[in-house]
Amino acid sequence: MIRQLPVVALVLTTALPLAAVADGAQNQRFGKIKGTGAVSTISGAGGGGLVPWATLSSYAEDGQLGGTVFVSQARVDDYQLDVYGGAINYHDKLEVSYARQDFLINAADLHIRQDKLGLRYKVAGDIIYDQLPQITVGIEHGELRDEAVALSVGARDTSGTDYTLNVARAWLNGIGHRTTLLNVNLRYGNANQFGILGYGGDDQDARVNIEVAGALFINRSVAVGFEWRQKPDNLSALTENNARDLFLVYFPNKRLSLTAAWVDLGDVAGAADQRGVYFSLQANL
Repeated sequence: MIRQLPVVALVLTTALPLAAVADGAQNQRFGKIKGTGAVSTISGAGGGGLVPWATLSSYAEDGQLGGTVFVSQARVDDYQLDVYGGAINYHDKLEVSYARQDFLINAADLHIRQDKLGLRYKVAGDIIYDQLPQITVGIEHGELRDEAVALSVGARDTSGTDYTLNVARAWLNGIGHRTTLLNVNLRYGNANQFGILGYGGDDQDARVNIEVAGALFINRSVAVGFEWRQKPDNLSALTENNARDLFLVYFPNKRLSLTAAWVDLGDVAGAADQRGVYFSLQANL
């Protein structure tokens, strides 16, 4: 995390003054309902923490350019994942995202770093106002900077690309008369542990996986929800389980969001039952 302190400082010095802007001025700049820009995933795309949603990052509407920057950290029993990055939303149609991941194996004090670059396009619909749900297609490319561990466990490649189809709908008068969101993804790819352990293996290669997320707004500023991400199990030497989380997000205004979550990654790189906490701070530009 020490390496990321300059990035954290940049986010905070950018975001905190903006957070003091009056809500009326914010609404003129950001036309969407608060919270519909979601937060940032560990891959940099807009969505939850573990999976992208059909919602594009930021609050940009047609004719606007929006952006986000974020820092995140996940701490489980034997590992730590630090991520920073951002995304640009063009006319609420096209999202380009980037994330730098730094995965720490605590016992060996070993870092595995990866770059993630994403591109998503809104094909049809709107999350609230259209008869169709919002439908987004995307690609997510990962490139390992530290390749030795992935190759040692039998990964076929140290880079790879996932293809995603995201579908989401929000109901303003949903469960308990609260705004409720449901998102379902189909992901085609072969990333081992999100790509940290490379791509593909001796057991199987690319396949279609399912990802599901749901959220309920307790009020206009607080949302709770869950995510579940099916993952491939490509390496015969190492078991890979599906991932899940339970999250709480606070949107003090449209400039900032703060996320806290309990996360369960299952078995990771031979270490069983990796559970812990996740925190993320995002600023909308």
